[in-house]
Amino acid sequence: MHEYKHTLILPNLHATLPCVPSQEIICIGGGRTPAKDWLTQFVQQSEKGSTDRPILAIDRGVNICHALKLPPVHLIGDGDSASSKAWTWAEERGTHVHAFPPEKDFTDTELALQIAAEQYAHPLAILTAAFGGRLDHLMSTASVAAHAPIPCVLVDERETLFYLHAGESLTVTCDASPHTISLLPFTEKCTGVTTRGLYWELRDACITNRASLAISNVLAHENTKNTFTVSIKNGVLGVYLCHKE
Repeated sequence: MHEYKHTLILPNLHATLPCVPSQEIICIGGGRTPAKDWLTQFVQQSEKGSTDRPILAIDRGVNICHALKLPPVHLIGDGDSASSKAWTWAEERGTHVHAFPPEKDFTDTELALQIAAEQYAHPLAILTAAFGGRLDHLMSTASVAAHAPIPCVLVDERETLFYLHAGESLTVTCDASPHTISLLPFTEKCTGVTTRGLYWELRDACITNRASLAISNVLAHENTKNTFTVSIKNGVLGVYLCHKE
């Protein structure tokens, strides 16, 4: 197993991740807009209490940046869903714009993660405004993040999605017990899946993308610390938390 190296601090939980990022970067997408108070707290959170995490706006995500007066370092997209006022506001504040034509082979999120991997050495990408909206957009974003060249986490005040790759383990501690916890395979199968701290535990299990073995779990009744661990031997596994519906 990989050694635990990095603690990710979010407004409603903290997690020990199996990666050693040089820094955290925030990617703001064009999905469901997070609650303003959560988002304001989120952009101020980091392992060292720093507020200097670079922000990357993904197309319509620049609208959120504009509303909160948070100029992004990079703006990536084709501009088809972003406000022209917000786009211009970002340009006027020195944002590095990566403009692409609407007719392209990659989604804006996929391009953003590629650019993040090029611009920063070993970053951890924390994507918000990634949930909600169209199902095809959400499935594409979740899959792209699962197989991205850099580690990714999808977050907002309602949902969180972590990823585990072969030989990795994740420990999560929540401020409040999640409404549900599900394990989602992003490869045909995930083997050697083991959990601790959940009501329905798994021991060296195999989860396939054709069954719903690990959907809608919860914390064990005796788990008063709201902490659980998931590990995997092979495959790519999503660890999904629904904090509120």
